[in-house]
Amino acid sequence: MATFDRHATTLALAHALSAAERGLAVIPLSRSKLPALRSPHHEDPVDAPQCHGECGRPGHGVYDASTDPFRIRELFAAAPWSTGYGIACGLPPHHLIGIDLDTKADTDSSALLRELALRHLFTIPPTVVVMTPSGGRHLWLSGPPDVVVPNSASRLAPGIDVRGAGGYLVGPGSRSEHGVYSTAPGTAHLAPA
Repeated sequence: MATFDRHATTLALAHALSAAERGLAVIPLSRSKLPALRSPHHEDPVDAPQCHGECGRPGHGVYDASTDPFRIRELFAAAPWSTGYGIACGLPPHHLIGIDLDTKADTDSSALLRELALRHLFTIPPTVVVMTPSGGRHLWLSGPPDVVVPNSASRLAPGIDVRGAGGYLVGPGSRSEHGVYSTAPGTAHLAPA
């Protein structure tokens, strides 16, 4: 019989509910940082129409994201192995866009972002920064409501990923296989810039 870290799940739920109070839609995540609930359509034929939650069952990843405390508790109850939560990007009111600065060998993604800022004449504003267990950082930005920002990996520069519509960021307080995500000192009180 599988055992679960009830303390980690309880903490993840508490952090998720706190994020939802700030208008951030959340889903439960497993230790692998993937959505904790398996798709109810995993045995459907490959050519079956794609469901984004219209069936009413949980397991649609970011499409299950909610700010409703009752729904969030329901999702976590269905996934008692959850140790973290994901924050859906691109949704109102924040239209969150995540800039994921990875720490890969021979890549200084922070320096590359600063170089992009200089080259394209923009500043990186003070914003929420989440520290990852690997030493990376997630910068939270607020996008315009009428623009859909897609997800990408290393398209801007090596080690810089973008999380936009249909994507999610691992929320602070989440525990993964590699450690805990935490808000960088002095940024927790900020709104996404």
